[in-house]
Amino acid sequence: MEEHDVIIVGGGPAGAACAKALKNEGVDVLILEKDKLPRYKCCSGVLFGQTQELLRQYFGADAPASVYCTNDKIVEAEDIREWRRGSGYTRYLWEIDKDGKSFPTHYQNIWRNLFDKWLVDKSGAPCREEARVKGFNATSDYVTVQVDGSGANEYRCKYLIGADGGASVVRRILKAAGKDKTQAAASVSIFQSYFKLESLGTLKKGGWTVFFEPEIGEMLSCVHQKDGYLLLCVGGFKGRKLRESVEVFKKLLADEFGVKLGAWWRDEGCQMELAPPYHGDGRVMLTGEAAGYIYLNGEGISAAIDSGYRCGKAAATALRNGGDAISLFCENSADIAKHLEKCIAQIHFLSV
Repeated sequence: MEEHDVIIVGGGPAGAACAKALKNEGVDVLILEKDKLPRYKCCSGVLFGQTQELLRQYFGADAPASVYCTNDKIVEAEDIREWRRGSGYTRYLWEIDKDGKSFPTHYQNIWRNLFDKWLVDKSGAPCREEARVKGFNATSDYVTVQVDGSGANEYRCKYLIGADGGASVVRRILKAAGKDKTQAAASVSIFQSYFKLESLGTLKKGGWTVFFEPEIGEMLSCVHQKDGYLLLCVGGFKGRKLRESVEVFKKLLADEFGVKLGAWWRDEGCQMELAPPYHGDGRVMLTGEAAGYIYLNGEGISAAIDSGYRCGKAAATALRNGGDAISLFCENSADIAKHLEKCIAQIHFLSV
């Protein structure tokens, strides 16, 4: 059995930031990632202003040129617009002030697979790839983790941290054990398709256009450029056939804006649980989207990095001084929870 002080499940921004905080405190930490990095992930791949500042604060660096889209490197906040039939365009906000502080409005257009790999490397923590957590058993002193895939089949740690996104296996196991009693307000499936871009028609180059069309989906649909491709994002509740939604979306773009698309490249999908925050139980902690931290209109990278780092700090403090790591995490992230409430009050994400 392999042993570490802390094991983090998930090699995304929350897991990498958590690992960075723990490494800074000299804690023995291991990341378990179910896929081989770099791996594609359903995401806009846009770093908002708060994310940029958090990278400098916690990682001491900006995202490197190697993770940017080669073209269309910047999306300006003013160029994110909502379009409605009959009335045209209005400004669409995807980031708001936090604690009275505003953030840069030059958003960075990146490839999420390359960004996550860079962030994990930057954390300095070892990452066991293709290691899928299938279960765990927690006592008052340690957590034993069962894993399929590369490396050991069983691990032991003093804290297990689920940083594995909206479909978190760690949170799912806690819920099955009766620990997480929260109820999701909504569960939304998100689907993205990339197509070779032949012509933007009348859509603005470098822009990001948002639509609320019930025939496409129950949540916003949006489109923006990723190098020579156009990324189409749709979403809906259970029962919505999202591949069909993409075809309806393509027709709308062609009919209303003259967009011409070429060959399909790839699809990505994920599940977003709009659930109340839950930080875990005992020696099993949750952070990032796994804990329910999502900011305005589904933006998750800022909340993931900030909550992930603070979760790692709380675990390190508990290991060093004793005390309840989850309580420490709740205390040191109270402003994140407050901002989450502000975002929920202003959310403009679902069309029904």
